[in-house]
Amino acid sequence: MSPVNLNVCEASKKRNRGNLRQAHSLVMAKVEILFLLVAATLMALPHITEGAEHVVGGTSGWIIPPQGPSFYASFAASTTFRVNDTLVFKFRTGAHNVVTLSKKHFESCEVSEIMESFSTSPAIITLNRTGDFYFACTFPTHCSSGQKLSVHVTAGGSSSLAPSEAPSPAPPHSRAPTLLAVTVPVPVLLMAIATNLLLHYYYY
Repeated sequence: MSPVNLNVCEASKKRNRGNLRQAHSLVMAKVEILFLLVAATLMALPHITEGAEHVVGGTSGWIIPPQGPSFYASFAASTTFRVNDTLVFKFRTGAHNVVTLSKKHFESCEVSEIMESFSTSPAIITLNRTGDFYFACTFPTHCSSGQKLSVHVTAGGSSSLAPSEAPSPAPPHSRAPTLLAVTVPVPVLLMAIATNLLLHYYYY
């Protein structure tokens, strides 16, 4: 190969190396910008607090309590309820149900005036606001026999993680295995996709 051709090859290699360095620098600069944008987006997102789960009545579940109204009153008094917590009513489907009532109808057990009704166990209800919630069973004489619950919900913080204990004449209910879901924030996913596209564009 002639000296002229060698010089041309060397010059071409230098230009290629320079172009690669320039492309790499540009990609890294864009990646840094993406990271900053994602960080700003994450900071702007509202913080959602995952609530605690409370099994109503503990191991007894949702039943006509032998102790009368004091059974669920004790359960509510021994538990701290916060916004986004959930109540889990476990009962024999077809033998009981759960309805939400106004305070007036709760106190008088006027179960014909209901707001929401849940007939299949387990009934899972989210406490989505502060204040008082009232629940009862509409089957004849069940509410007047003590199958009723009122809870007071407060704002903020995390609920007590210890399970609420209540007297239990019934055996414990078995719980189905819980599947853990791994979630990826949308901004992080978008950043990863964008970074991959940039690298592909500049190197290929």
